Amino acid sequence: MVDAHTALGHRLQKTLYHMGDTDIFGDMALIEELHKPDIGIVPIGDRLIMGGAVAALACRRYFNFDKAIPCHYGSFPIIDQTAEKLVEGLKFASTEAVVPKVGETISL
Repeated sequence: MVDAHTALGHRLQKTLYHMGDTDIFGDMALIEELHKPDIGIVPIGDRLIMGGAVAALACRRYFNFDKAIPCHYGSFPIIDQTAEKLVEGLKFASTEAVVPKVGETISL
């Protein structure tokens, strides 16, 4: 556990970092240094949490994720309804944006 709003999971030689409800912050670099997460669950929505473009910046600047999975978007009307900005922001990065459909199972 990193703090009350985030979680780290170390299983099967992959480390998952769930960012929780947050915005970009400099200590994300420390999380990368200490835990080296392979997969990030990244909140996007642009209200109360990062927008997709800022989330992509956080992934590029502070992490070396293999995959970034967006969460929270489209959950209520005032926030971003798609993950488009995150996908666009990671288009030329080493991190792959994985955007599953509702109910879809993905392999990581």
